[in-house]
Amino acid sequence: MFGPPGRLYVYLSYGIHWCVNIVCGPAGVGAGVLIRALEPVHGVDVMRARRGRDALRELASGPGRVGQALAAGPWLAGRPADLRPPDRRRTIAATPRVGISKAVEQPWRFLDPESPYVSRRPRSAA
Repeated sequence: MFGPPGRLYVYLSYGIHWCVNIVCGPAGVGAGVLIRALEPVHGVDVMRARRGRDALRELASGPGRVGQALAAGPWLAGRPADLRPPDRRRTIAATPRVGISKAVEQPWRFLDPESPYVSRRPRSAA
């Protein structure tokens, strides 16, 4: 989390799920973004095999699912993130965070409210 921006930070959550973050602050500053969901576009067959699911919606809609779909683990930590622009214009909404107990009201969750791949439907959009 304190490494150079654009790198992956991977950690084990609750001892069972590998979660993937992208470092977004300067080196030495702990700042990152948890990837809670992604839209499967590349490597879909591999993701299906890893997840044991066929439905696109179930491949990477949740931080644990993202980790499993990407075969995340400590071996990915520090590697550069392969970020690509979307194939079309997206709507971005800021909503309250989910799955936490501190600063719950902060609108620090960013998503496309029209996407079927978000991990949880937004409670409210800003």
